[in-house]
Amino acid sequence: MKVFRLLLLAAWIWIIYLTVHAVMVLGPNWPAVAVQDLLGHAWRAQFNTDFIFHLLLLATWVCWREGVNLKGVIFGVLSVVGGGLFSFPYLIVESYRANDSIAGLLLGRHAPK
Repeated sequence: MKVFRLLLLAAWIWIIYLTVHAVMVLGPNWPAVAVQDLLGHAWRAQFNTDFIFHLLLLATWVCWREGVNLKGVIFGVLSVVGGGLFSFPYLIVESYRANDSIAGLLLGRHAPK
């Protein structure tokens, strides 16, 4: 679990760096850039579409894991909108709450007590 947390932390730091860099170079209007990529570049469109579906799958899992309540829906939306900026810290915190239990991490409130 320690290696998992370290990888999440490293990925989170890298995503923060890339986000700051992207905002400095292209500005904060990421939806316009994303839509341009989807419409104008075949491979970027393929990659971004695949990525969007992965984010939606992650959001569905987060929402279910939290029990499909207001908190789960909010966290699901944040998983899509925030990507790794939200999801990586979420997973780190939840790995501690699960007391190093993989079942607890994966199943959340559905985990056997």
